[in-house]
Amino acid sequence: MGNIADLRIARDMKYTALYWNLRFYEIEENLFVKEYPNNKITIYAEKQYADLGKITVVNGDRLNLDSHKSFVILECIDKLLNMGYKPSEIIIDLDNEYDIYCKNLYIKCYEWNHMDKNDDVKINTNSFLSIRYESRLVSGVIERRTLIKDFSNSVYKYGVFELNQKEDYYNIYNKEDIKSNDFIIDGDRVIKYIGTNPIAIIPNGITEIASCAFWDNQIIEEVSIPDSVISIGGDTFYNCKNLKKINISKNVKYMGNNPFAGCPLLNLTNESPYFKIIDGALMNDELDTLIYYPINNINKEYTVLPTIKIIGKHTFFICDNLELIHLPKSILKMENNPFSGCSKLKLDNKSLNYHIIDDVIYDKFKTSVCGSLNSIDTDCLNLLPVKKINRNCFWNCKGLRKIILPNTLEDIGYNPFVGCTNIQFESKTPYYKVVNGVLYNKNMSKLICYPGKLAVGDIYIPDSVTKLERGAFSGCNKMTSINLHNVSVISKTCFTNCDSLEKVYCSDLVNYIGEWAFAHCNNLKEVSVYKDCFIDNNAFINTNAKLVKRDSRSNYVIESDNLFTLKSMQEAYKGKIDSILIDPPYNSHIDYIGYKDGNYEEGYYNFMYERLNLANNLLSDNGYLVINIDEGEVKGLTNLSKDIFGKSNVMVSKWKKLHPKFDINRDVNPNKKKVLYEYIILCKKNKNSILNNIMQPYFDGDKLKEKESSWPKIWDCFGTTSSAKDEIAKLFGDRKAFSTPKPVKLIKEFVRATTNKDSIVLDFFAGSGTVGQAVVELNKEDNGNRKVILISNNESNICRNITLKRMNMITTNIDFID
Repeated sequence: MGNIADLRIARDMKYTALYWNLRFYEIEENLFVKEYPNNKITIYAEKQYADLGKITVVNGDRLNLDSHKSFVILECIDKLLNMGYKPSEIIIDLDNEYDIYCKNLYIKCYEWNHMDKNDDVKINTNSFLSIRYESRLVSGVIERRTLIKDFSNSVYKYGVFELNQKEDYYNIYNKEDIKSNDFIIDGDRVIKYIGTNPIAIIPNGITEIASCAFWDNQIIEEVSIPDSVISIGGDTFYNCKNLKKINISKNVKYMGNNPFAGCPLLNLTNESPYFKIIDGALMNDELDTLIYYPINNINKEYTVLPTIKIIGKHTFFICDNLELIHLPKSILKMENNPFSGCSKLKLDNKSLNYHIIDDVIYDKFKTSVCGSLNSIDTDCLNLLPVKKINRNCFWNCKGLRKIILPNTLEDIGYNPFVGCTNIQFESKTPYYKVVNGVLYNKNMSKLICYPGKLAVGDIYIPDSVTKLERGAFSGCNKMTSINLHNVSVISKTCFTNCDSLEKVYCSDLVNYIGEWAFAHCNNLKEVSVYKDCFIDNNAFINTNAKLVKRDSRSNYVIESDNLFTLKSMQEAYKGKIDSILIDPPYNSHIDYIGYKDGNYEEGYYNFMYERLNLANNLLSDNGYLVINIDEGEVKGLTNLSKDIFGKSNVMVSKWKKLHPKFDINRDVNPNKKKVLYEYIILCKKNKNSILNNIMQPYFDGDKLKEKESSWPKIWDCFGTTSSAKDEIAKLFGDRKAFSTPKPVKLIKEFVRATTNKDSIVLDFFAGSGTVGQAVVELNKEDNGNRKVILISNNESNICRNITLKRMNMITTNIDFID
């Protein structure tokens, strides 16, 4: 499947957060600057590049910030400059073996979890160190992993925090693995607490507590952190409602975004010189970043210190005793709505970097919504002409009953309207659409927010939606079931607190379920997924649902516009389908049952190209696409297929559609031109793909026999249009139930030629369902286990009345997605 990191985090939001985390300051809109002792780096966020000042960039004058790796390089440069290296000592060369050369350090950067330990470039001198380096920003703290080798290929350390302290590599490297039954541990890093003791004792030797390691744990009351710990991740103890005691040990140097949010009983103490607690509030030692304010503080008023520049994510989360906070001029940045859940709160704002208008917090340029106050109470909120609504902005604003999205709006961050149960949307922007009260992106491929007041009973997702954004249904506690249709991605927190859900079926299309997707679904009993679906950490935390993993793929009839389903299949089925058999519209401009064959919005060839291109991505290395078509479009579709598959991978043969032995019931129209042949376009994925032999029928007198044969140039005696209608009549009692069927024998031999016994077969113009019957019959014949996916539209109710009905007549092993 695709990169999990891309599914876990909103990329645009991550990059902006990274700049702030590295202490780049936004001096103009989308212009970030950081001053070093001997250098200045300027980031042009809108144009996605950085001017590195005096640092040399080989074959260029800037660093393009257009990939995860480029941000790792930026973060590594920042680290080198902070460690005292001069800009004249740093060279960026993205066309060489390493990406960064810095005195005795040769550094190769990787996207997170893409480091290749065996990707070595030999160094012929003992004065240099070969370094592989990867990093990422998670919940406000930068995680780094480094593998360092010297000229003799000796490994010093994997997972270091610092690059230039060689003695540290030896001190840490040969440690024995840390063992504990209460924790999931990776090296010297705690990943998750799995124990049942309310007093959690982190083993000595652990240097890092990962983000969310205790997330939403309702058992723990006390956590003991050893002196070996250097880093505490963000959200680490989020919503631990019974947690009473933590001491920040003396060597903790790094801390992510508010690890202690949502802990109402917590008494926090500190021994680390890198942090201070003043009047109960936790901040860094420089007193420029406010990290945490305790929920159980009884004061109604708080004045932020005049040295504070940054207020961290969720700093005042559900601090409901607070009624007034004084913000000083010094505030440069407030991360991720730090006042969420404070229902009585008002702000006295002196910062020139924020404007508070109608209880909405805007940035200094008035182009972004940065947050809001939970005390907001309005029948209609007209936002200023902003470009962006940042993440979590209106969390739990139950008094917000309507919001008008301005025509300037281009981007909405994740979870913006979670808990706004009574909200109504009106969109004036071309980037977002409201349909039946539900908020989508402009092409309705992503569902942004389904208001709780509308999510009642059984909910059906539209054909076009392939992704459910974060928190899309969070808190919809009157929704009893969800039909996911073409959904392939269920993002973080999507169904949290959906208390009326009892059972969720995720089809084989679903390839990712995000963190906390089904957290706190109190009555959820079962979630069924295909075994290859990636289920992220804590997806079912504090939910007692049984997770059923299906070992084999299912057979499907899918009622949908095939374009949407093909798009949804791009991850879960990419490279997995051996045979795609289609009988598409012929562009005849004749309306017949099931298809309006004409007036394609962007032209017939654009219509077909988009679908064939998506289909090509699904084919295995030995896969085949077979197209049935008439003489009117055989030339055009052949050329189109050659553009996609390559000229040498496309061949055309004929199907003899008239034969006296098969046409005993044929209705002859003397006014209609007699057409003897239609055409079969065969496209192979790989030039080395091999077709199986087929069983060629032939007549010996009046007796129909078969012999083994290769793919023929002319398909004769495989049935005709008329005999296919006879097969329809046998099933439905009427030869006119479907106007343009293909004979089962013809399609069965297509299947035989292009599959093995365990192949997946797809027909995305399923029509009468002949491909489905052909697969079922061939499985019975050779004891195969082929799976079939049939996609049919709902025009004239063809999918339910013909495709599905036919499959139900011939097999009980079929699932319907509507």
